[in-house]
Amino acid sequence: MTDNRDEHTHEEEVVFDSVDGVQSTTIMADEELLEDIDVLVRSRSTAALLNILTDLHPADIAAILNELPEDDTRYLFELLPPEEASEVLLDLHEHVREDLLEDLSAKRLTEIVEELDSDDAVDIVSEIDEAIAEQILEKLEPEDSAELRELLAYDEETAGGLMATEFPAVLMTGTVEDAIEAVRDTAEETPDIYEVYVVDTDGTLRGVIDLKNLLLVKRHTAVAEIMDPDVISVRTDVDQEDVANVMRKYDLLTLPVVNKDNIPVGIITFDDIADVIHEEAQEDIQRMSGITDDIDTSSSIFEIFRGRLPWLLVGFVGELLAALVLSSFETELGKVLAAAFFIPIIMAMGGNAGIQASSIVVRGLATGELALSRTFRRLLREFSAALINGLILGALLFGIVTFWIGDASFGLTVGLSLLVVITNATLVGATVPLFLDRMDIDPALATGPFITTSNDALGLFIYLGFLTIIYL
Repeated sequence: MTDNRDEHTHEEEVVFDSVDGVQSTTIMADEELLEDIDVLVRSRSTAALLNILTDLHPADIAAILNELPEDDTRYLFELLPPEEASEVLLDLHEHVREDLLEDLSAKRLTEIVEELDSDDAVDIVSEIDEAIAEQILEKLEPEDSAELRELLAYDEETAGGLMATEFPAVLMTGTVEDAIEAVRDTAEETPDIYEVYVVDTDGTLRGVIDLKNLLLVKRHTAVAEIMDPDVISVRTDVDQEDVANVMRKYDLLTLPVVNKDNIPVGIITFDDIADVIHEEAQEDIQRMSGITDDIDTSSSIFEIFRGRLPWLLVGFVGELLAALVLSSFETELGKVLAAAFFIPIIMAMGGNAGIQASSIVVRGLATGELALSRTFRRLLREFSAALINGLILGALLFGIVTFWIGDASFGLTVGLSLLVVITNATLVGATVPLFLDRMDIDPALATGPFITTSNDALGLFIYLGFLTIIYL
């Protein structure tokens, strides 16, 4: 990679992909460029900024805006033409976009919305104050306004909320030439066209034709001869996570969305699903950490405190139970001081095993790879794996403790305790998410604080109980 630039002139960089040798020419939004733009923004050097912005990808402009103070972000964004501003807006961090949308005029917002595909436009309009949104809808073309109003009626986390309403369709009675004409008619409004949908005279979805097949046959060929009748579709009310699972399972680039009468009303493209997968992953990670509210890096102190305190209290209560278990074995610990040395390893190994098992089960349930009908098989596999891991680690700990303390009986007690703790923690970690899923509760809520605190109390009870029964 080369970088030849002076203080305010940024030459193009050639970036090589070390895997397949692909190269592209672009200006990289690095730290030095950000510093230069910051200086130019503060001095309001409009001409110099426009010169730099012209050569930047919208995603890089968004990355720069994400780092600037709010006033500077608004100033720089206002320099962008509507078409580029619409692309940049979609790539901004959520909190930056929200602040920006509050400051933009209805006229500016209308210009931006007009440049967006319907699925992206409805996302932006839904984030705006209702009064401003109504002004924007009134300023749009009647057809576009009616389309957005229809999309706004859908839950944003369903197929209807994700879909775009622009897509090519052709009648079953038509020809390949008619299908090509349908593509041409929608090409300007639909930049990513991979398939043409085939409908009957009632508008019902009957099949699909991919562009490759469309280009390989003669124009007068009947659509019915080359269409694939086994078309996969989803209803408008299907949850976005289920939509993502369908597209991943069948390797789809686009997915038609139909109403209750199986009439296509929109399509979902893979770029929309990639965003959904990212959002769902973030949500699961937060919940597995015991954070159930929508907390991000821009959240206020109160929001962060409110989202985390309940689960910290769960952990607090769990650790009090662990302390209670310890206090009930005070006499035994006094007899064998060395027993206290191995409490951390017993608790840590059990906690790790529980989190590993629960993470796999939560992921399997979220992606649809793990059905409840295969619950017993899943538990049997987890138990078998835990037993093998416990035997290996328990034997290793037995050898170390026997060599260190010089007491084989004590080493056997500690090693056996570790085996049982790991097996127990794994079963708890695998069982609780399955149980909650059956109860229609998000299984991600069961991990993190619940697994670790329950393991601490149970793990200590198992370890000290074995110490009492076997060794003392």
